[in-house]
Amino acid sequence: MNNQELKAQSQTSSPHIKIAGGLWFMAMMTVLVATIAWLVISVVWTNDYYAFSKGARDGAEAGSVLLANFASIQSTKAWVMPLEVLGLSIFLLAFGFAFANILHDVRLRGNTMAAVMPALKARKNISSQTTRPTRRHLPFQKGETWQL
Repeated sequence: MNNQELKAQSQTSSPHIKIAGGLWFMAMMTVLVATIAWLVISVVWTNDYYAFSKGARDGAEAGSVLLANFASIQSTKAWVMPLEVLGLSIFLLAFGFAFANILHDVRLRGNTMAAVMPALKARKNISSQTTRPTRRHLPFQKGETWQL
């Protein structure tokens, strides 16, 4: 890859992170709707059920309104739970897209280093060929002291 391709690739946004953001939003909304539906329906049906006395609830006959309310309360979890699982699975799918974006960025970084490395090596070889003055030793070597 040449420098122009790398620069263009680094300045564009990856579609993976945009997809992940949309999926995270959709997952949060799915879990939120399922939770709100569960709370509202449970409170409404529970209030209807517990409005009757304990004796009436225990002595309810088959097919009565009380047992229908009780069955509705018991079945709420059965249809809300799949929505919550769907929301959590969408959330995990979004993490997969985010990690794909990270892999894309790491690959771009590797390609950039591969393109720049020959220039860095050439610069190092040129700088090592020039003569530099040697460093002087420190004033305090073994046995040396300051003289005033």
